[in-house]
Amino acid sequence: MENESMVQGQTHIVDLFYPNEQKRREAAERTAAISNLPQDYIGNLELEVIAKLICPENHLNALKIFTQMSIDPEVITYRQDILDDFLRVPQLENVLYENVHQLYVNERVNIQKLGLADSFFALNQRFESLRTYIKCITSCNEFCQKYKDKFKSKALIEMADYFAEIYNSENFATVKKETDLCLEVLSKGVRSVTVGINFDDMMRPVEAMLLSVSNDLLKKKGRFDWLFKAAGPDSKRAISPAHCLYNENGGVNEMEAALFRELKEVNSEYVQHIDTAAKAYYKRNSEDILAFESQMSFYIGAKKLAEAVKSRGLNMCRPQILPIEDRKLEATEIFDVSFYTKMVANDPMANLAGKIICNDCTMDDDGRFFTLTGANNGGKTTYTRAVGIVQVLAQAGIFVPAKTCAISPVDFIYTHFPKEEEVGLNTSRFTQECKQFKTTIDTATKYSMLLLNESIQSTTPSECVYIATELTKIFRVVGVRGVYATHLLDLARGLDKINAEVKGDTKLVSLVTTVDTNNNNERTYHVIRAVPQDMSFARTIYEKYGVSFEDVVKKHRAQ
Repeated sequence: MENESMVQGQTHIVDLFYPNEQKRREAAERTAAISNLPQDYIGNLELEVIAKLICPENHLNALKIFTQMSIDPEVITYRQDILDDFLRVPQLENVLYENVHQLYVNERVNIQKLGLADSFFALNQRFESLRTYIKCITSCNEFCQKYKDKFKSKALIEMADYFAEIYNSENFATVKKETDLCLEVLSKGVRSVTVGINFDDMMRPVEAMLLSVSNDLLKKKGRFDWLFKAAGPDSKRAISPAHCLYNENGGVNEMEAALFRELKEVNSEYVQHIDTAAKAYYKRNSEDILAFESQMSFYIGAKKLAEAVKSRGLNMCRPQILPIEDRKLEATEIFDVSFYTKMVANDPMANLAGKIICNDCTMDDDGRFFTLTGANNGGKTTYTRAVGIVQVLAQAGIFVPAKTCAISPVDFIYTHFPKEEEVGLNTSRFTQECKQFKTTIDTATKYSMLLLNESIQSTTPSECVYIATELTKIFRVVGVRGVYATHLLDLARGLDKINAEVKGDTKLVSLVTTVDTNNNNERTYHVIRAVPQDMSFARTIYEKYGVSFEDVVKKHRAQ
């Protein structure tokens, strides 16, 4: 058998993340380039939470795709098509993935050890592992041929061709035949061997060699046999006590290992042949199977997330990918997936329709950068984070938390979410904020997204408004799109003036979180385009629960 042909001139298993090697290289270059930019968006958007939701056993797999933020429409749609197939053909998870996972386990745990067998027991285990490989490849091929007509994605059609190529190859048939033959031979077992030992003049053993192999067990000679010559014609009886095959620790002892090396020579036609063949298959498939299994788990996790969200009364959809030059986001009924996970953790069986408020978001020529004001705990942070998560998941090539979505990729997402304990008058904190904004402004482009949550709060109120206004002017000039959640009402009220005075192709627009004025100004968590209200929700709270000036005056006058 020409083992080398199994590793030369063969195609690799299909890549489920990239349509070709060039796209993979370009993605690696892009990942390296953006790794030098601020990475705080990972924590601020709680991407690790979502990654663990999709790939609980290996969340770094999903996080790697999230942080790559592909800007290539071909790569994104390639992945979307694959996810559509996983949603449309559930057997991909139930049948194919199970076999691929078994291949992965078998490759990593067993097949790579094939050349290390030091006993017939170990050799038999190795051959059983090779048989598992053959069984899984056969099952994968049978599945692919059965469901190939249902596959729409280029990747899964090529996957079916890959398994068919292996299964129908002459090498696969030969290895299958010889594996079965070896297992048949080993199943009969080598029950005993005859070893000859040479001694020197001092009766010290100096050489030992294998004389014969038998399927019958040796038997110890009885006392009656000693009446005749000990070295009689009955070679099936021993003249000394039996020695244990394994040492005290359960491992193969040195004598048995040396003996097995001799036995391999007797069985070399099978042992060496299968070892070489298995190594060739392992060399070809180990990395492929490892990557393929990991990639499949990503799509299965994305599929399960979409199905779980829909089962709880919310929407996830396949976004339409627009050209990056359009700089648009048109989405309806978006929500924050990280907030969704918290709600599910509190009540795993709950229907969340109406409990999680969904909002629309449109970024285009009529408004690309928004200031978002409103009541405390009114949903500003949640909305801001939801916008970022929609962008990340869309560029990862999976479904997004929205009813409908058409979106342009961004070249990067900059975020600034100061922690609660960092908000307030703090000179050192303000210095750090200034440094962070300088880095952002120096590297951001008109294709970037910027998400701010209560930024510029660490100096005096009048200075906060002034600095935030200056920054917002810069955002308009640079052309970024995004959301600035803030309590700076004067900033939001001055956006029309900035639009009129500063040239730029990013229009600034005010958004507010609304309250129900007919119900004690209860938060509705709905976000609309509007100028901030003159009376804040804080005043309503004070009037409801605080001390009334008029009541105090009346009380003191009555005294």
